[in-house]
Amino acid sequence: MTVKEYLLQLGYSIEDVGNILNSYPLCNLKESTLLADVKEVYSLLITLGYSHEDIIKMTKKFPALFGLSNENIKQKIDDLISLGYSGNDIVKMTKQYPALFSLSLENIKQKIDDFVSLGYSYDDVIKMTKQLPNLFGLSIENIKQKIDDLISLGHSYDDIIKKAKKFPSLYSYSIETIKQKIDDLVSLGYSREDVIKMTKQLPPLFGYEIENIKQKIDYLISLGHSKNNVIKMTKTMPSLFSLSIETIQQKIDDLISLGYSRDDVIKMTNVSPALYNYSVENIRKKIDDLISLGYSYNDVIEMTRSLPTLFGLSIENIKQKITFLKQIDLDFIAIEDTKKLMQSIDLTYARYMFFKDRGIVINEENYRRLFYNTKQFEKQYGIDKTTLLERYNYKKSINNKESINKI
Repeated sequence: MTVKEYLLQLGYSIEDVGNILNSYPLCNLKESTLLADVKEVYSLLITLGYSHEDIIKMTKKFPALFGLSNENIKQKIDDLISLGYSGNDIVKMTKQYPALFSLSLENIKQKIDDFVSLGYSYDDVIKMTKQLPNLFGLSIENIKQKIDDLISLGHSYDDIIKKAKKFPSLYSYSIETIKQKIDDLVSLGYSREDVIKMTKQLPPLFGYEIENIKQKIDYLISLGHSKNNVIKMTKTMPSLFSLSIETIQQKIDDLISLGYSRDDVIKMTNVSPALYNYSVENIRKKIDDLISLGYSYNDVIEMTRSLPTLFGLSIENIKQKITFLKQIDLDFIAIEDTKKLMQSIDLTYARYMFFKDRGIVINEENYRRLFYNTKQFEKQYGIDKTTLLERYNYKKSINNKESINKI
């Protein structure tokens, strides 16, 4: 059997076989030696945990893999393990980037040192290369140029380093691809500043097809969101673009099953697009938590319909606010004027104590004074927010009460 016949038998195309036979160092080997080497490498890779399909894909990407000796492959695995990768990591990494088997240990160590010199820790580099082993194929000059390019577009150095930790593929995009994506998004109604902020939150946005982004926008509009609202929602939460249409539709169905109308859901997600990101289990848990504070199911539906951002607050945060409102006989606010719960407990407490010191009784008739915007409050009462919070410190008052109770 010839090597060509063997490879065709394994499932390679004529073109694939030609690429493999023409790759260095395979083209320099005798037919008999080549056939033995190819069979040996194939058997070893199967033994190491790669599937037949994996090997086909890997050798299409890197035909010279069949030209490596078994000793070379085994040594490379030992080298990578010594650097902190597990056997499973190495299998996953080499599936993506089979050329990793051809890199010397010195080369790999140097690349790790290069990334550390940019501001990453050793552990950061290990995690990043697990996600994107192709990083080992990029020169440090290439990486530095990419950082400079991103800085020129409005990203800070620290921001780039931070984002690439979570999304190392950021370094794999060409500057032309990035600039084109920015132009494409601007054409959809975002400003350049919007796009920079969005890609800071969601770096993978640079890799999304513009047609898929347009399709997601059209779908959200078809649900009842206006084009302006979709732009606002995705500026606030660009990760909406990472959700499938099926996921979004399922979330709408889930919320309807909980007692909201379809119109409610559209209005609620206009205000709090993060709802599309919450699991239905977490939403149900928050409803149960609110019920545990003494509200009925219908009360909670009304409260969250009015203030959907309640789903994003911790139950401890909400409980603190409601407890304080009960203490000052204003707990009706939680149901009748739920939006006021968005104000921090620190500011609500400070303003209440400010009025109390002035002999002003806050009740159902004038409670809105507690919730004036900062400029309005300062203009009317002559005290700025910082001074107010320092003078009437909520946390200190709580600690003092706890100390007294212990005594």
